[in-house]
Amino acid sequence: MNVYEDKYLREKLNRIIAKQREGKVVIAAYKDGTGLPAREDLGDLGRAAYPYDYTVGSFGYLKYDSDLGAYLFTAKPDAKLPPVLGKYKKLVLAEAELDVAKRTIQIRVGDTLVTFSGAQPWKGLYEILREMNEELLRTNAGIVVWKITKKETQSACVQERLFPGAVPKLRNGQAMGYVTGYAYDSDRNLAYVGLVGYKTSLESLRVTLMSNKPISMTQDDAGDVSLLPVEKYEQVWDPMPEYTSHHAAFVARNALPGKWEPEDLSTYLLVFKGSTSSAYEVQRLFVERLKEALEVPILDEWGADLWKQARDQRFVQDLTIGGDCLQGARIDLQADWKGLIAGLLQQETLKLTV
Repeated sequence: MNVYEDKYLREKLNRIIAKQREGKVVIAAYKDGTGLPAREDLGDLGRAAYPYDYTVGSFGYLKYDSDLGAYLFTAKPDAKLPPVLGKYKKLVLAEAELDVAKRTIQIRVGDTLVTFSGAQPWKGLYEILREMNEELLRTNAGIVVWKITKKETQSACVQERLFPGAVPKLRNGQAMGYVTGYAYDSDRNLAYVGLVGYKTSLESLRVTLMSNKPISMTQDDAGDVSLLPVEKYEQVWDPMPEYTSHHAAFVARNALPGKWEPEDLSTYLLVFKGSTSSAYEVQRLFVERLKEALEVPILDEWGADLWKQARDQRFVQDLTIGGDCLQGARIDLQADWKGLIAGLLQQETLKLTV
């Protein structure tokens, strides 16, 4: 099905919008997807004398309108409105288009264009419509979508996706964040994770990582992976006001240049989106890290040959990566690097002069 229409919602909203145009403040009887504040959001309610049904604290009154299936709010003279009504908006109906290839949803209302990125087109259109209206209500957009159309045409200019399938989620039992990238080794040690979510959720996940407690990454089309945080992370946070969210990145300390310490048993190499050549960049980082961590002198010209031999000997192992992390590797600093380099020099695979 490429189109989903909630005609009941449209008819109900048209009646509500007509009342709002008359200057009425309409309150939903319960959270019903209409984009209105619900009766329960108003705080303390009490029984009121006719013609009203409820008193709303010292603010005003509610009277049920059977035609609307909702309440009309009447403020008391000079009363200060409760916070939920202080940001009350008149509603507008809208339609949305889901672009499956780009995984975006666009809603146009007059000159206003609202875009949702990271849509999940494998979900049913009914569920997508419900979740979208919940987010529009949460952000007090004043927009309610009653119809969504799925656009499945392919295009040569489709934007590159971070993930070919569902977007992974990082969970700790209390909070969840959407993953923008990750890298972990064969022991499931988490070298890097990028996350997008509400600040409170990301803070909860941060505490779990910093406490070195196991954390789970789930993906709708790939299952769950239990990951182990490393000893210490460097972190960067970036607010995303247009999405009321934050983007946070957690990178293992020993994956960063200059952060290696003598007692480290291993170190990580990470190459991120934006690199012109991930193969070249990972070899460059490999040489720089060995210069930093080993007592043996390392020449830049050895990069390609030493990288190949170290991988063959499993001194270097690939990380499992995804999203904005293009390539990753774990370097075993306990390995016999002196022996490997001495042997390669003797075989003349590596040379001291160019």
